[in-house]
Amino acid sequence: MRGEISQEALRAFPGHQYHIITSDLRSLALLVQRFGDTPSRDFLMGILEGERKGLDGLLVMAGRLGMSEEELRGYEVSAEGFAYTTFMAWQALYATAAEFVIGILVNFAAWGHNCGRMSAALRKRYGFSEDETAFLDAFASMPSFEGMALAIIQDGLERGEQPARLHRSARLFQAYERMFWDAMAAAA
Repeated sequence: MRGEISQEALRAFPGHQYHIITSDLRSLALLVQRFGDTPSRDFLMGILEGERKGLDGLLVMAGRLGMSEEELRGYEVSAEGFAYTTFMAWQALYATAAEFVIGILVNFAAWGHNCGRMSAALRKRYGFSEDETAFLDAFASMPSFEGMALAIIQDGLERGEQPARLHRSARLFQAYERMFWDAMAAAA
């Protein structure tokens, strides 16, 4: 490896992401159940399917770092690195579709950007292949879902949802996202 971060430190990313994704899958399934008979169903199903596919890519990345799925299951996450997914679970239980969707809309742009930067660094500095960064690349090059998301948000506003609650959701998603990346930096 030519990079500056040890392989052990790099393992923090798939170690945390495994627990985040497996938790988010359950949270997204709950959101689909809660809003499955609304116009947001297709949007939520798409996010759920993307997470499911993401898990496959993450396992390849983890394998490159010498981590089996059993090791991923046993990985001890930090509270800061896991906080995002606990908020996702809270959203699945209590948020409106619009509150959830605005948070995802705002957050996925930052997440995708960071995934793209990490993917490029892993390939350039650590010799990862495209297959080994496919998890990151999928998020970095996600097709736009802004139109669908804005329609769900607008529907919520038209039904009387409070803009302040939508703003809070987006702000908190971003704060927990930053906590995740700060935890990854601390692991390095």
